[in-house]
Parts: sequence; structure tokens; C-alpha cells
Amino acid sequence: MSATPQITTDTVSAILKALTAEMAIASQSCCHLDDALGRILEATPPEGRMAVMQELHTVDMLAQRITAMADFTHKLSQTLGQDTGLDVNAALATITLGEVAERMRASIETAAA
Repeated sequence: MSATPQITTDTVSAILKALTAEMAIASQSCCHLDDALGRILEATPPEGRMAVMQELHTVDMLAQRITAMADFTHKLSQTLGQDTGLDVNAALATITLGEVAERMRASIETAAA
């Protein structure tokens, strides 16, 4: 039976940085989708524009959530190497969407209890 690999601070930091990079790519994809929906909106007859606008809003909210998570994981990766350990509160403070920050805080507090 093989031994379980040791999870080091460097490994966790690399994981967080990889997650941050992937979320940045996803955020860029949302921007491209937002642009495409904007072009569709221009070509949509007036009676159908509200539906496209709702989808634009959904894509915008998705991009904001992805950016919030990218900011969170980036801040965690920055604090990980310090002697203080993970500064989750500082990382949560980088999330500008209040509802996302509150859900994350509640989830983390529940898991820690």
C-alpha cells in the first residue's frame, strides 16, 4: 500500500494559485459571452430584448462571483506562506459581493464548528 502524500504549504499554495488562474480564465469567458449577448441584444426585435437583457444580467453576476472567488483564493495563497497561517478573514474581505462573502463566511464557520 502506498503512503498518502504529505500536503505541504507549498502544495496548498500551488493549488490555490492554479484555482485563481482557472477562475480568471472563466471570468474572461464570461466577458466574451457578455459581448456576444450584447451583439445578440442589438439584433433582437424590441419585444424579445427583455429576455436577452435578463441573460446579460445573469452572465454579469456569474462573472462577478467568479472574480470574487478568484480574489479570495488569491488572497489565501498570499497569506499561506506567512507564519500566521491562512488569514481567512482577510481573504473574505476581498470579496466585494456581500451575499457571496456571507455565504462563504457561514459555510466556513459551520465547517469549523
